[in-house]
Amino acid sequence: MWSRLVRDLAHTARFWAVDLHGFGQSPRPAAEHTLSIQHHAEMLLDFCAHYHIQPAALVGHSMGGMLALKLAVMQPDIAEKLVLMSPVITGRFGHPVEISGLFANERVNTTLSKAAPLWTLAQTVVSPLFTRPSHWYLNSDDAARIQQDFQRASWQASTHALHSIARENMQPHLPTIQHPALVILGSHDTTVPPNEGRLAARTLPNAQLLELARVHHQPLDEQPERVVTGVENFLY
Repeated sequence: MWSRLVRDLAHTARFWAVDLHGFGQSPRPAAEHTLSIQHHAEMLLDFCAHYHIQPAALVGHSMGGMLALKLAVMQPDIAEKLVLMSPVITGRFGHPVEISGLFANERVNTTLSKAAPLWTLAQTVVSPLFTRPSHWYLNSDDAARIQQDFQRASWQASTHALHSIARENMQPHLPTIQHPALVILGSHDTTVPPNEGRLAARTLPNAQLLELARVHHQPLDEQPERVVTGVENFLY
C-alpha cells in the first residue's frame, strides 16, 4: 500500500516503513512476550533513536493510526505532523457489527492463545475467505497483497494486537495532541467504523478531515490520486 505514497512523493521526502514485531518479515518474538500497542510504540521510539530519525510526519493506517497518536502522547517532539488513515481511536473495530468487545474479553483471549496450532490452517485455508471482501473494491494485485500480509502475520502478533487495540482508548488524549493532523477515512469502511476517524478529526485541536465517499478500509489503494494529493498538500 505504502509504495504508492513513496513513489509519488519520493521527490520531496524520504520514507521509513517499519514491520512491527510479528508482522511482515520482522523477527518473531518469544512466545511469552506480549505484543501490545505500548510494546509496538516503544519499539518504534527505539527504532527512531537508533537510526537518529526525527520524522517530519508519522503516517499510520488502522492500528498504525492509533500507534501514531500513542507516539505523539509518549514523545510529543517525535514528529511535526500526523497523517491518520482509517484510524482506530477508542478501540472499536468491526462495522456495522462491532466485534472489539469480544477481543477485550480475557476469557476469549485465553481461549485464542491456546488455538495457535490452528493458525497455519487459518492462513492457508481461511485467509482467502477472510480477505475476499477486499476483492469487491480493490484490484487483484492490491487484494493479493492484503492476503499476503495476513499470511505473514504470526498468531501471537495478530491476537495480541486485536486484544490490545480493543482495550486501548486514545480519545481522552486527543485534546492534548497539538500536532497538525490529517485524518483520512472511507465512508464505507467495514473494518474500522468511520466515526472513529470523525471523532479524531473533531477532537484533535489542529486536525482536518478528508472523508472519501464509497471508499472502504484502504483509501490509498482505492483512491490513490486523491489520497496522495491530500497528503502532499497537507505536508507541504
